[in-house]
Amino acid sequence: MAADSLWAPYVFVHEFGHHLAALADEYYTSDVAYAPAADRIEPWETNVTALLDPTKLKWKHLVEPGTPLPTPWGKEAFEARSREIQTERRKIRAEKRPESEMDTLFTRQRDEEEKRLGAETHAHQVGAFEGANYEAKGYYRPAADCIMFTRDRVPFCPVCRHGIDRVIDLYAKRK
Repeated sequence: MAADSLWAPYVFVHEFGHHLAALADEYYTSDVAYAPAADRIEPWETNVTALLDPTKLKWKHLVEPGTPLPTPWGKEAFEARSREIQTERRKIRAEKRPESEMDTLFTRQRDEEEKRLGAETHAHQVGAFEGANYEAKGYYRPAADCIMFTRDRVPFCPVCRHGIDRVIDLYAKRK
């Protein structure tokens, strides 16, 4: 990625989450998504889960009582719009159009996703939202939106912040 890209600040912070706290990618609709794994195992990263046993959810201490696990969200509508965006994105690249057109598309996508995800019933709760770790099914992320999920102007979710805090605390302890 170019340092002068409109998205450089977002990418820096997102990648910082990977490198400082070993956070996983929470997105799953981009062209880099992988085929589903043959066996579903619990990932080691703190911010994604296979939800094999909801009673042992690794971030259960951050889930409000009564929050359903898995946590419902408008996944189908999100995925449908994401497919449309991917089609537009591939067309812009195939036609070698100016990068400013990609920036416009990404800005429109960001604005739409912020509105959509921010209006979710459980938008401001920690839960287990299906779609994470490059896969649409079988892996879950802790929040409807997070900097590890979208390019939206949202911070790290509470689970990611907790993971970052743990790493900082680990290195900040004095002997």
